[in-house]
Amino acid sequence: MVFAIFDIETRVDKRLLNQALCAGEGLSDEDAFQRFREQLRARRGSDFFPLTLHLPISIAIGSVGADHVLRAVESLALDGYSEEALAREFWARAERFAGCLVTFNGRRFDFPVLELAALRYGIAAPAHFAEGAGAARARYATERHLDLFDYLANFGASGALRGGMDLLLKMIGLPGKMAVDGSQVQELYEQGRLEEIHRYCRNDVIQTYFLFLRVELIRGRIDDAAYRLARAASAHFLAEIGAPPGPG
Repeated sequence: MVFAIFDIETRVDKRLLNQALCAGEGLSDEDAFQRFREQLRARRGSDFFPLTLHLPISIAIGSVGADHVLRAVESLALDGYSEEALAREFWARAERFAGCLVTFNGRRFDFPVLELAALRYGIAAPAHFAEGAGAARARYATERHLDLFDYLANFGASGALRGGMDLLLKMIGLPGKMAVDGSQVQELYEQGRLEEIHRYCRNDVIQTYFLFLRVELIRGRIDDAAYRLARAASAHFLAEIGAPPGPG
């Protein structure tokens, strides 16, 4: 079995927000965005926008061999970049990939956003949307898609993992969130700092890989010797993001 670990970063589609949720009010896209954000903060104490308003702007994929060694991490659609090209390249790769896709919270965020992007741009993804016990969208299946958050939360039975990915990474000796976090992506995008977003996305994939490797150990998919070999062979990726190698 081979694996592909992926992560996405998104922006809020301000134009769609204005057209769909503030129609006829004469607001600019920015004014509609700011007003809706304040409403979210007042109602929920958070300005996290509904998934329907998120649009992928960066996708990074880490390729992992059958030996569980991380081979490469890349950002998609860097040549001839556009948001539509990004979504199309992801789905083209996902549809022909025969291994297991690995995410952190991908069942609740990454995949729903990407599915909506497929709807937006008219991208067919029949393998992903196939039905059956082992399908990617099957609630408890892990053969085609392993969501580390879902798995460690016992598919919701143990509730939310307070502290999220950052806490889990620190638990296993990794740095966790570094100079950039997800709450800054919208601002970075609007400042034209897309390369920083791509770098942040790749960094998340690298750390997600090491969490995945530890999960593979605890669930018995690899033994201690294979775990240590794979980790040592992949440790140079931590150096690439300026992170210490950790205790192992």
